[in-house]
Amino acid sequence: MEERPNNLLEARKSAGLSRSKAADDLKVDPKTLYRYENGTQCPNVYVAIRLSEYYHRAVEELFPPKDGI
Repeated sequence: MEERPNNLLEARKSAGLSRSKAADDLKVDPKTLYRYENGTQCPNVYVAIRLSEYYHRAVEELFPPKDGI
């Protein structure tokens, strides 16, 4: 699977949160959150919206569109 760059790690660090705290709040496994942050796994649309609400950022800011899409 192709890695997709995103801004989740930056958003979490800006919020001053550990991965385990954010994962607990979001009700996802910390390993899953790690895969979202490094772009090896993409969240479904419902999780992407939860992440957007949690970090108070637009979905498009967390997951910038790939050029040409």
